Amino acid sequence: MSCHTSLGRAVSLFCLLGLAGAAWAQTPSQDPGLTLADALADWDAHGRAAGLARPDTPCQDFLLAMGQKPDYVEYLGCERGDDMQMKPLTASYRVSGAAAARMEAHLHKVFGMPPLAFVCCGWGSPPYSTRYPSDGPTVMVGMGVETPSYVREQWQKIPYFNITVAVFRELP
Repeated sequence: MSCHTSLGRAVSLFCLLGLAGAAWAQTPSQDPGLTLADALADWDAHGRAAGLARPDTPCQDFLLAMGQKPDYVEYLGCERGDDMQMKPLTASYRVSGAAAARMEAHLHKVFGMPPLAFVCCGWGSPPYSTRYPSDGPTVMVGMGVETPSYVREQWQKIPYFNITVAVFRELP
C-alpha cells in the first residue's frame, strides 16, 4: 500500500499511524493470543498518551508518510527492531553533502532537531525526539556522517549524510 497521496497531511498521518490492518499480520506481538482489537484497545488506553506508534504501524518511509520528505532526500529502507528495547521501526535516508544544510534546516523547522555539531570524527546531531504531530507518536530524528574535519561551508565535499527517523512500539 502506498501512503503517498495528494489528499494532504490527514491521509499521510492515517498511513503513518498504521491504520492499514494488513500490517498487523506482519507484526509479532508479545502475547500470541492478543488480537489486533485487544492491542489497539491497549494502545488507545495507554500507548497513545505515552507517544507510542500504533501496534499495527508498518515499517515505511516515515518522512514521506508525514508529508515531510524533500525531493532531494533518498529513502534507503526501514528496519524493524522486534528484538530491541522499545521495538523501534527505523527508516534510513541519505542526503548529498551539497543539500545537507537544507535538510538540517528542514529537520530543525519540522521536528526541532538541534543543529549538527562536529565532534571527534564527524558531524552529527545530539539524540533528539519529539511528538509529531503534537498528539502523535514520539519520533526520534538524527542526522550525521563520519568524515574528516570539514567546516560547514565545505559540506559539499562530503558525498552524503545519513538520516534516521524512528518510532517506538513499546515503553522501556
